[in-house]
Amino acid sequence: MRYEEYSYLYPPRPEAAIQPKSLDYYEKLGWVAQYKKNGTNTVIWISPDKKIILRNRHATHHRAWQITKHLEDEIVRLFPDDGWYVFCAEIMHSKTPTIKDTLYIYDLVVWGSELLLGSTFMERQKLLDSILLTNVEAYSHYICDTQGKIWYPKLVKSNFRKVFDSIKEPKIDEGLVLKNPDGKLSLLLRPNNNNDWQVKCRHPHKNYNF
Repeated sequence: MRYEEYSYLYPPRPEAAIQPKSLDYYEKLGWVAQYKKNGTNTVIWISPDKKIILRNRHATHHRAWQITKHLEDEIVRLFPDDGWYVFCAEIMHSKTPTIKDTLYIYDLVVWGSELLLGSTFMERQKLLDSILLTNVEAYSHYICDTQGKIWYPKLVKSNFRKVFDSIKEPKIDEGLVLKNPDGKLSLLLRPNNNNDWQVKCRHPHKNYNF
């Protein structure tokens, strides 16, 4: 489906939360995982004339953060072709004490003015691989720029419980998001339209139970 002018798209994100004891079940199903960062969920648009638009998951402007010149330049560098591009990220800034002005890009929904409805999670990951996958690695992600401000999640394909239990910094890593690699992107007109192919598993925190 063609996407040729700005309209808000709700990011695919999990609502359902599972207990850690269920991690093995999803691993046996063949799902994959990404680290769930303690950031502000954000949708980022790049227009054909390289204008960058940012909205939070409630379709409103950010109140506590503005994009830096470095991130603007790097986003344009990473998406050099004409057309609309829309991707989903966590902004690591307001909620973390040490990590600032950092984008954790975990999915995309528009590529070259094509709304990727019906595409699988893994198909979209391969598109992101083509521009974000690097040889510079951290424990949970790849680093995609010289200043270490654009991160791309690694895919965890096994040992979900071991990885979950290894998380020691909940101010940075809340837990894991589990995704069906064959889950297909559906309409992005409501916040919960893509809940059926992903769940989250978080460490206990005062703001939520798990």
